[in-house]
Amino acid sequence: VGAWLDSTSLQIVDLITWDKGKMGMGYRTRKQSEYLLVVQKKPLKARDTWKLHNIRDVHYERIPQAELKCHPHSKPKGLQKLLIESCTNIGDLVCDPAAGSFSVFECCKELGREFVGTNLSGDL
Repeated sequence: VGAWLDSTSLQIVDLITWDKGKMGMGYRTRKQSEYLLVVQKKPLKARDTWKLHNIRDVHYERIPQAELKCHPHSKPKGLQKLLIESCTNIGDLVCDPAAGSFSVFECCKELGREFVGTNLSGDL
């Protein structure tokens, strides 16, 4: 992942593990969690950037089955809301270039943030 960031001004500052609360599939291990890298552009000032200081490094949240039927790679809205609220202000613009089920859009509407996003579909 570091190589992806080499040509940018972004730096990895944290890692959050999302415990999905159910065992998944896998050829070697049955994965029950996913990982979220938190990247930030310089200057790396956590106090000036992050408003919430209660986000745990392991987040437990199950996704309702109905949401998984709409999009197989749904992510936890509770965690999305915490992250959006932590590093944006009301009225700020949030960009999601791989929006998928557009759950970030739903979170932005609830939190009073603007949103722009897209999702590629079909053959490329």
